[in-house]
Amino acid sequence: MRTFFFCLLFANIYMAAEPLKTNENKPFNEFDAYIRNCPDHEENSIQSIAAYINRSAKTDLEKARGVYVWLTDNISYNDKGYNSHNFGDNSAEGVLKSRVAVCAGYADLFEAIAKNTGIEAISIVGYAKGNNYEEGDHFSESNHVWNAVKIDNAWRIFDATWGEGGGVKDKKGRLKSIKEFNDHWFNVSPEQAVFTHYPENPMELFTTQKITLEDFESLPDVSPDYLRQGFLTAEEILAKLKTKKPIILPILFPVDGEYSIRKAPKERTLTIGKLIEFEIECNEPDLKFFLLDENQIWKPLKRNNGNYIERYTPMVSGDLKIIVQSSSGTYVLMRYIVE
Repeated sequence: MRTFFFCLLFANIYMAAEPLKTNENKPFNEFDAYIRNCPDHEENSIQSIAAYINRSAKTDLEKARGVYVWLTDNISYNDKGYNSHNFGDNSAEGVLKSRVAVCAGYADLFEAIAKNTGIEAISIVGYAKGNNYEEGDHFSESNHVWNAVKIDNAWRIFDATWGEGGGVKDKKGRLKSIKEFNDHWFNVSPEQAVFTHYPENPMELFTTQKITLEDFESLPDVSPDYLRQGFLTAEEILAKLKTKKPIILPILFPVDGEYSIRKAPKERTLTIGKLIEFEIECNEPDLKFFLLDENQIWKPLKRNNGNYIERYTPMVSGDLKIIVQSSSGTYVLMRYIVE
């Protein structure tokens, strides 16, 4: 029997802090509410759930959204099965009945409901950089299952297990999952997904660039939200694979607020005396951004029509941080090393 481990996205360079809020999926608010209000009698079968989704969904993307939201709302991670290594029935019908699953069960039920809505979907078995991952780890056995859905004739990646929430370990090392919806793993491009998800079957990678398992192991552990900020694209990072040099990116902390980092240095290590530029797009008037160097000198980023912009020449070695202040507190947003 194949064993699938519990996978959480605690990325090494996208560190846990406040949950990041974006405008990206606000158009789904009304549709999400419809899905979450699915009556009990509509949830008795895979076919009835799919029919309920289709009564409101107007596009294939909305159908996939309906499956993703219904799963993350109604299926809980099987803590008992994970802790005992007795994972139970993870078939689509079995999960629908028990309402608990590990990743294989989430993926199987996702695929079943999606196909019944009329969209093309598959389950993908492979390797994932989950909560036990450490930089430099090598993969010899698959440890995760997720989904791909064809949207507008292009394959997109969905991971309802990672979208359902997170988890912590108790004093005895037992998992206790925390149900907390996020849509970071809804409708992800293959180029963004490959930093943390690599299929056993390379044909299910769906990237334009050929990427090997060895390449995957060398890639930094970054989430789609890191890449959605805008200052660095997945394609830019993947292009660096050809150099065979270590890829060391800035550390980004997801701080609560509606903003986008449009321009920032793309390497973690900065050079003393070399000019750098930052631009942060933000329409929240109570958010303020600062540079903080190793000597604890604070420099505010200049505000200009909704953007915070700064041209800066670091003159002190050590940490250089971007700090954000809000009504709820002061947080580190980004961290660099100046040498």
